[in-house]
Amino acid sequence: MGKKPLGKKHLAASFLCGAVLFSGLSAMAADNPISAVASKLNFYSFGERKSVSASYDNGQTGVPSALNYGGTTYVPLRMVGDLLDVPVYWDQANNAVSAGTAKTIVKNAEGKVLGGIDLTEEKDGVRVEVNLAGLPPGPHGIHVHQMPIKKGDFATALGHFNPTTHQHGHHNPKGAHLGDFTKNLTVKADGSAKAEFWLEGADLKPDSAMSVAGRSVIIHAGPDDQKTDPSGDSGDRIAGGNIPK
Repeated sequence: MGKKPLGKKHLAASFLCGAVLFSGLSAMAADNPISAVASKLNFYSFGERKSVSASYDNGQTGVPSALNYGGTTYVPLRMVGDLLDVPVYWDQANNAVSAGTAKTIVKNAEGKVLGGIDLTEEKDGVRVEVNLAGLPPGPHGIHVHQMPIKKGDFATALGHFNPTTHQHGHHNPKGAHLGDFTKNLTVKADGSAKAEFWLEGADLKPDSAMSVAGRSVIIHAGPDDQKTDPSGDSGDRIAGGNIPK
């Protein structure tokens, strides 16, 4: 696939340094122009020199490896993560950067933040750690869905992530979806839930058919029976969040 042309919006989102994010290049003063650094960077990690070209593929979009603005040089945080072997994920909806693990910020139907879900790619799958509050007590179905949530509408997440075209449920002889967890999320009487899940065969790679990056996690009103297609008869969607990519 060819690289997309470099646009101001993407350039702004690509160049991160710590907590600094340029959210709109057009708002910058004309007397402080932004310029690409033409020469290759010399990058060292714990004394070891790393190869850095003059341009960087920031998610199939080519950007300069460094920019100069106001006497300060900025480099893409994702590029630094690659050089340090630390994955970096970007959640545009929440203006949030994750390093090491993909932080999914979970909200209810009213848009209230309930906590987070951390996804970490490991050998043969993805570890999923849930830490939430403000949910109805009891068991709840929880799944990875095909699409990200748009404008707080959980229906826009579509169905479960199912690249293998199986039916739903780990107790279904024709199951399961890749986005199906092996158990329900149990919420305590105080509305809190802490749990760990495992997605066998999934990953967080940007170009993988099995990647859950850029998709969403949805929590349902009722328990998942692990056998009824397409969603385990788990009821309405009451909370969810987008997995950064």
